[in-house]
Amino acid sequence: MYKEFGISDEIIEIAEKSEKELEPIFQKIDENCLKASARILKAFQDHKVSGTDFIEVTGYGYYDGGREKLEQIYSQVLGAEDALVRPQIMSGTHALSLTLFGLLKYGDTMMSISGEPYDTLKSVIGIVGESNNSLIQHGIHYEQIDLINDDFDIEKIVDRLKKSKVTLVEIQRSIGYSARKSICIAKIEKVIQAIRKVDKDVIVMVDNCYGELVEDKEPTEVGADIIVGSLIKNLGGGIATSRRIYSRKKRFSEKCCRKINCTNDWEKYGSKFQSIIAVL
Repeated sequence: MYKEFGISDEIIEIAEKSEKELEPIFQKIDENCLKASARILKAFQDHKVSGTDFIEVTGYGYYDGGREKLEQIYSQVLGAEDALVRPQIMSGTHALSLTLFGLLKYGDTMMSISGEPYDTLKSVIGIVGESNNSLIQHGIHYEQIDLINDDFDIEKIVDRLKKSKVTLVEIQRSIGYSARKSICIAKIEKVIQAIRKVDKDVIVMVDNCYGELVEDKEPTEVGADIIVGSLIKNLGGGIATSRRIYSRKKRFSEKCCRKINCTNDWEKYGSKFQSIIAVL
């Protein structure tokens, strides 16, 4: 078959050799897929998902048991206390924006410790463009500490946290549109431990886009307070139109949800399937 397409024996030999050399890597990925699948199936079983959970409800989302169960499943799978999976969240950037505006107020300081965020978030923060609805325009201060050789500059981060109060530390796990490597869970855990020694109350937020289920643990399981991502990536298989926020602490997801619903009665309002905000 290869020869019919003009592929030489030399190329076939190189391909077979490369495949053999990469086999341990592929095997590790396959093993992780099996673990993640088991974790997801157990969450479905634990929450007793049934056909009635897919019945349509009113557009207001009153007593939407299916939505509530969906969010419980996501929070369990991702090691969080709570989750928001809502159609009102239109994109990953929207989920990030919603989270930042929900957790930060005038005079607060946000600090990115993974360098410059990717393009779409820059305008949300206000470091590019002329938006009158950015974080900076709302009186929120932005600071940034760059990575060193694709790893956190822990010494500089700790020194900064000792100087004055930082409300929220943001970590972008994936490369975005940059040329750096993605940040693994081990590095995230190490920097969070260093942060907690200085300030146990600072909110640690992780942009987890592309990061879900690629390792044995999620950022919420190593100390992150809230993780945010897009369901059109790993979890949605490229077809889901939802976004989500996961929170380790329920009080953070409540703040984010109020930004969606414009109400304090956050548990009753909202709709299904589009977005998630998870809080550790």
